[in-house]
Amino acid sequence: MALKLNLKQKNILVALHVISVAAWFGATLCMLLLLFYVKKAQNGEQLYYFLESMHVLDDNLIKYPALTTLLTGILLSLWTQWGLVKYYWIVIKLVLTIVTILIGIFFINDWFSFLLAAAKERGYAAMQSQDFQSTWQANVWAAVFNTAAYGFMVVITYFKPFGKIRKTVKTKAD
Repeated sequence: MALKLNLKQKNILVALHVISVAAWFGATLCMLLLLFYVKKAQNGEQLYYFLESMHVLDDNLIKYPALTTLLTGILLSLWTQWGLVKYYWIVIKLVLTIVTILIGIFFINDWFSFLLAAAKERGYAAMQSQDFQSTWQANVWAAVFNTAAYGFMVVITYFKPFGKIRKTVKTKAD
């Protein structure tokens, strides 16, 4: 039998989940804002400062809250009546959470490393290169996608659309 939480335990886990989501969502919005400020840099120092600020956000307010959100979301699903795969909205949230985390790990992290290294090596001249511009644009689109995904997940958390996942009954063919 699965562990069931009492009300106090559930509320503590929900609070931790909501705080993690808020930190993750807020940091992603800050990253998106800073991405646009990168274009306003007037010299190499400003460019590097914006990118380094984004790196600090990524390391401290995106990675850990994202993983905490995933973990607390899974625990809430397993330890409450909702279940992990009973409702479409929970499965959608799980998939989107994993997808946005994987985008961060396999793409955004490398893109920021490239932008930061380019700014450190070439200064303001880095902004003139096509590879810098295309990587910056990829970061913008990834941040827009992630922000939209987080917003969608918040909405479906409150409206709980799409209903329960129905189990199909296999009939034995004669």
